[in-house]
Amino acid sequence: MSTHDPRQAIEDLRNHLAMHDRRLSFLFGAGTSSAVNIAPDPAPGEKPRHEPLIPGIAGLTEFCREAVNGLGEEQSRAWDTLVSQCKKDGRAANVEDLLSKVRMKIDAIGEGETLVGLDRKKLIDIESTICATIAKTVNPARETIPERTPHDEFASWVKKCNRTQPMEVFTTNYDLLFETAFETARVPVFDGFVGTNHPFFYPECLEDEDLLPKSNWIRLWKLHGSVNWVLEKRLGGKRIIRSVPTESGELILPSHRKYDESRKQPYVGYMDRLSRMLNSDHSLLITCGYSFGDEHINAIMYGALDNQNTANIVALQFQELNEEDALVQAAVRRSNLTVIGPNAGVICGMWGHWQLSQPVDDKTCSFMDTAFDSNALPEDKGSPAAASDDLMGRMRIGDFNWFCSFLSSMGANLQ
Repeated sequence: MSTHDPRQAIEDLRNHLAMHDRRLSFLFGAGTSSAVNIAPDPAPGEKPRHEPLIPGIAGLTEFCREAVNGLGEEQSRAWDTLVSQCKKDGRAANVEDLLSKVRMKIDAIGEGETLVGLDRKKLIDIESTICATIAKTVNPARETIPERTPHDEFASWVKKCNRTQPMEVFTTNYDLLFETAFETARVPVFDGFVGTNHPFFYPECLEDEDLLPKSNWIRLWKLHGSVNWVLEKRLGGKRIIRSVPTESGELILPSHRKYDESRKQPYVGYMDRLSRMLNSDHSLLITCGYSFGDEHINAIMYGALDNQNTANIVALQFQELNEEDALVQAAVRRSNLTVIGPNAGVICGMWGHWQLSQPVDDKTCSFMDTAFDSNALPEDKGSPAAASDDLMGRMRIGDFNWFCSFLSSMGANLQ
């Protein structure tokens, strides 16, 4: 069985993060929001529970299913049919896949026709219900948010960094957890919106570095839209503005629907920005909480890795990996795609499970214990057990909580 030394993998990641002049970006998925735990403290003798503040994509899909079922039996049957169609297409049938299917049918349906047993009005009702359910779920009441979140730890680490290149954060999340954390830490953020009354999306700035703020600002790009974006109609047409969170979820993106130009702008602009960043010399993208379920984002990332030898992506995964996984196979074919899962990883195109070459000692425990959960003990060094299961363990940094703790542990080295 092939193995990788987790200490080497963690040290390599630390070295990447410590390079002040490298183009560094992050891609954060739904797992970063569901990492926020609101479960009460366990009673003595009980194991801690995890109750996410905002559910992951599976939980969000279930909430939307229940809401659509509440519309009636016809809509419930249509949901099941849409799920079957997604699975037949080889898709996961999560809420974003289903929303895309609904919007495609709304565009395709004719007067007096039905699709999946529904007329146009009932399809539009399903679309509105899904969007409203997402908007409500990802915008929890302020009093339910813990005083300290992993997003706050990340923002604190960002503030300590002294980089010569601007840091860019891409996220598929609709919620405002990152915005809130950056504001609490007093980190200046630019998201492509300009203005002081009703900030509007200004796509030209994403294409011109001279129009973007410099390295002391964080660039935040919300690839799938945001709960606080609103489509504003004016005499001169439509435009997207940033406002207070809405209940309609009208800017929940993306989908295959052909939006008018104003609605397409953020999605297309941000995706182009991701491509431009990855195709720059010596770029580094670190993903966390992202399960590689968006084919459009994946195509951009894999294309950049194939075309730009100096580009690197480190994918931190929460779920256990199997050698047959699509992400693992993609990494085996690309030496510049590193995948780190709890049980195993792919490094330089090689699949292997984690096994320490020697136990964690006093010099390395300060950062190793945060990133890697090992049973190895310093006193095992030199004993027969040092070559056995004592050197096995699980990588933790695919969990956004542990990843942010890992960043905090190395913060002093980045000032």
